[in-house]
Formats: sequence, structure tokens, C-alpha cells
Amino acid sequence: MTDIGTALKRAAAFGVLALTVSVGLACGEPESASAATPAVAAETTNAPPPTQAPTPAATPTLRPTPTPTATAPSTPTPTATPPPEPTPTPTPTPEPALADVGINWEPCRPNSAFECAFLKVPADYRDPDAGSLRIALNLHRARLPDQRVGYLLVNPGGPGGSGLELVESIRSGFSAFAPELVERFDIVGFDPRGVKASEPKFECGEPGEQLDLRRSIDRPVDTPEEIAAGEAAAGLCIESMGPVGGLLHTAYVARDMDEIRKALGVEQVSYLGFSYGSAVGVWYATLFPDSVRAMVIDAADNPVDAAADQAERVADALEETAPIAILLERALTACDSPECPIYNDGDPLGYFRQAAQKLHLVNEGASNHPDAAAYGVITPLYAEFLWPVLWEALYRLNEYDDPSILLEVGDFQWEDDGPRVARMPEHVNCLDDWVLHPEQSRETRLADGEVYQAAQDEEFPLLALLGPPLFSACAFYDQFAPEPLEGRLDGGGVPILVIGNHGDPFTPFIESEELMTEQLTNGYLVEVDHGAHGVYPNNSCVNQHVHRALLDGEYPSEQRVTCEREEVRLPF
Repeated sequence: MTDIGTALKRAAAFGVLALTVSVGLACGEPESASAATPAVAAETTNAPPPTQAPTPAATPTLRPTPTPTATAPSTPTPTATPPPEPTPTPTPTPEPALADVGINWEPCRPNSAFECAFLKVPADYRDPDAGSLRIALNLHRARLPDQRVGYLLVNPGGPGGSGLELVESIRSGFSAFAPELVERFDIVGFDPRGVKASEPKFECGEPGEQLDLRRSIDRPVDTPEEIAAGEAAAGLCIESMGPVGGLLHTAYVARDMDEIRKALGVEQVSYLGFSYGSAVGVWYATLFPDSVRAMVIDAADNPVDAAADQAERVADALEETAPIAILLERALTACDSPECPIYNDGDPLGYFRQAAQKLHLVNEGASNHPDAAAYGVITPLYAEFLWPVLWEALYRLNEYDDPSILLEVGDFQWEDDGPRVARMPEHVNCLDDWVLHPEQSRETRLADGEVYQAAQDEEFPLLALLGPPLFSACAFYDQFAPEPLEGRLDGGGVPILVIGNHGDPFTPFIESEELMTEQLTNGYLVEVDHGAHGVYPNNSCVNQHVHRALLDGEYPSEQRVTCEREEVRLPF
């Protein structure tokens, strides 16, 4: 069998591991797993005052922000049915290749095709005196400069995914970008505030500290000791990072993006976001619609669930969980021949139920990782070519009491920093949830969680075998909830191409559909069935739609179009 670590690294490079797994109401979304971050050089300053961005219509009331300063760095397409003829949308003429007036780019490494920099941005956009953060950037310039369109900002997902690593994929055989974009865009990656090379890096206590607090909480949360533990668990990230810990939400990531645009010296940028990157894009378009030239979001999630009551909120959460349960069953039943290690005389589901009785061995063998078994089982669902990893892992566990493969898979998502890194997606999503739903009290959120967990166990028995998820402290974020959004998160009227995938378990199609139909005022939905998390650049029909939008500013003639499924032909 292919080496597990190699297979997962290839999967990450191929753009299918954009998330860290979590199942539950108001819990964290997965984080991208990828290669090491480029080394960081000393900081220099070279930033004239940028022009003031237009004031968005629907945005929290914020005071003027200080001028950003930029610094030197840290650090095959199958055929398919062509898409319908597009309707041109007026867009600005491609901007000239300016001198990146506010950024002093330097080679990331000697003789590197990539350039790196740091950009200082306000820590708190409500308080210009609150200091600054450093956002790590990298740049791959257009290979055909005479045909250059402009700047393309990108985000791989997470929260917690590294944009630097996404851009660095260009130099590998597993680029996240088709040649059409690499040839004609200056592609800019950035590590969002708190992520990887950006400073300060996310911290949330010492290894195991928060896990001990969360493990001390039994459902329902109804004793003074449990409430105190929940408050302490939620506050640990704030205590570790100081006030910056409460400023990592997506609204500020979007504002950081506009500081990048200003420092680049252009009036508009294009944007391509995957998974959680779709939320970043929608926030950016809503807050700064005049700054967007073109936008595409893939594996798109609807960041707003406007449910009216508990029954509707729980139903929405179950609807989001269902694709994971369905895909787990599909992955297991795909083991349909005697050569498959968990074939079990044609009953692989029965084999899974047997093996699940030993999942405690995975959790016991993990370091500060009480959900290792769930991570190990769910991670291979990101792409169909990883399913054999799951089969072999379950076989080793059941036959030999050997949890090593599931541990390796779980640790791959957990990463070296373990509990602190994996905590970031939940931390950011908890902050975002309070920004978008300040009307939901702590008591409401705790009650919703209880009802949801019971309903999930009943409706999805295979997932229930993975054990109850670790208690989420999101309900206790009312202690330092960010300023709520004023108005709707609707994309500001910007044309946005949304890629919705029926085969995506982690950002299910219904989320993309609801985003387009219920939130965006000018969305275009491309519907496809693709057996992985994220589609671009691995479907020729989708690619054509993406390239027409980003390169030419042309969107489909109808607001909803369909692309046929294509076999993913892996380059290894």
C-alpha cells in the first residue's frame, strides 16, 4: 500500500485537504494541511500612504485606520461538456504592472521564483492606537507579463490554512492553479492573522491545558464548576494572545485583505477562495465591493444560517452533517471485493462496527488529541483515492489492535503544535458566529447543542460510533464577542461565481446553493458532482467557468449552470 504520509501529503498538495474535521453545532471548520512555511527575513519599511478605500454600505461602524506599512519577508485536464456561452459583465481594464508601491518584495529564497514580504496592518480596526500585526505575503508573478491581468489574491480555507503554501504549490506537480491563471495573474498569497508565518501566531495555552478543561465538562452544562470550566476554556486563547486573540475573526481578515490591496497600489484585485476562503471572499465583497474586480469561490460554504428557532437551527446542522455520514457509508461499501481488507463476506459496514469497538486505542495512543479516532476515520473521506487508507487502517486496528495508521492520519490533521493549531479553526468560527448571530444567547447555544447531539446520534449511527465530540466552548465566547455585523452579508452586489459540489462532504452542496439563493445578491452557481473537497482545477468545465470569470470578467448566461462529473486523474 502507498505510504500513508506520502499519500496524505499528495492529497494536500492536490487541494483536497482544505479542512480540519469537526462535527457538531457551532464547532470549528477544518484546517488545511500542507508543506512547510518559507523562512522569514528581516523587516524593512517602504510604504507611502494608501488611498482611502470606499466606505461599504453594510459594515460595522469603524474609525479610520492607520496607514499600512509593508516589509520584507519572513519567510491535466480531461474533456467535458463545454459550459454555456457566457454573458459578459463589465469589468475594469486590466491594471498595469505597477511597482507594488507599498510593498518591498524580496526573493523568498535565493534564486526563488517567489517573492515574500510582511505587511503591517492594524490589530484592531476600531482602535488605531491598539498596535499592529504583521501579515506574511508571497507573490508569484505572471509568467506572461505582456498578457498580465492584475493581482489575484487567494485563500486555501481553514480557518488556519496558509495562503503562502497555496501559492507555493505552483512549483510542484500538484499546483492549485491551472496554467491559465499562473500565466496571466500576479498571484498573491497571505497567511491570515494568527496563521503560520504571520505574527503573532495563534496560541491557546499550553498543550493539553484547554483539553483538560473541556474534558471536565459533562453534558448538559449545568453546574457552576462546568460553567467556570467552559468560560476558562473559551478564554484561554485570549489569555495566551492578549487582546489580539479576540481579533482573529473573518471580518478583520477581509479588512486585512484591503490593506494588502492598498499596499499593492491598485484600485481592484481579483480573488479565488476555497472552502473557508469562500467566507473570506463574501466578507470582502460585502465590506469592499468597489475593490473587487472578479471573484470565484470553490467548495463554498454559507457563513450565515438565518434559522428562526431551535428546531430549524438543529435541522440545518443535521443537514450539514448528513453528507459526512453518507460519504462514510459510501467509502465503506466501496470495499466490494474479497481483496479489500474489510470486505467481511460482503458486509464492510459490519466490519466497521466491529473495528469501532477498538477506536479507544486510537484516542489512548494520541498525545493531547482526544478526538484522534474521529479525525483518523473522517480525514480519508476528503477524496475517493484515500478510501483505501481508511480500509487498511480499520483492518490493522481490528485484527492487530494496531491504531498506527489512524493515529498517523489524525496527527497529520492535528500537526506538530497539536491542540493549539487544531484549536484555531474553532476559535475563529466561534468569533464569527457571535459576529453574525449576537441575538443567540449562551443558554440558547448550549440548549441547541444538547438537542443536536442527541438527534445526530439517532440519525447517523455510523458517526455515533466515533464517540461524542469534544465539548465546544463556543457558547462561552459571549465574554469577548466581537462587534456584530450591521446589515447583510450579501456580497455587496459583486458578481461572484460559486462552485457547488454534490460530492463534497465538508462543504455540502446545499450550503453553496443556500449561499447563492439566500445571501448573495449577484451570485452565479456552477453545480457539479466531484468526488473530493473542492473542484478547481480538476474539472475542465468548471475550469472554463472559473477562467472566464477571473480572466475576462464573464459570468454564465444563467445564474445556475451544471458541469458533468469527470474522473480525477491524479498526477502520481
